[in-house]
Amino acid sequence: MNPTVTIPYKKIQIPSRVDFPAQVKYSPIVATVLENKGKRLDFSFDSIIDSGADYCVFPSQFGELIGLNVELGKRLPTYGVGGQETLYFHHIKVALIIEKEAWEFPCFAGFSRKMNHKGVGLLGRQGFFNLFKKIEFVENKRKLNLSVEAGPLF
Repeated sequence: MNPTVTIPYKKIQIPSRVDFPAQVKYSPIVATVLENKGKRLDFSFDSIIDSGADYCVFPSQFGELIGLNVELGKRLPTYGVGGQETLYFHHIKVALIIEKEAWEFPCFAGFSRKMNHKGVGLLGRQGFFNLFKKIEFVENKRKLNLSVEAGPLF
């Protein structure tokens, strides 16, 4: 048996900038809670499932709320759409709320100071995508299908 979980895309409003008009986009987004050594966020935040992200990355302020001294993590300079920055990696537990169920998994995740103002995480290829047997983006139906080997994944 290969169960598949479907995540509908959510609407994202992108405000206009001086050189770019406002836009509406749709992306697969899930409610996320982080935990470190039994200390868990008492709220959830949105994370975008992003095939262009190499790693799972979360705002550093959320890491601090679960007791991490973020800048003591393993440092990794990165270069991406948002420019250059340093991520700080820590071993944590991530819980995603998918179809009203919490799916929990250990993750070596990066924390970013630049993401603090957005309050949104990224679920990337290492740490999230590698947990699934098959991942299918169905753009014309605005949904994402995640296939696991058998039974609940986490």
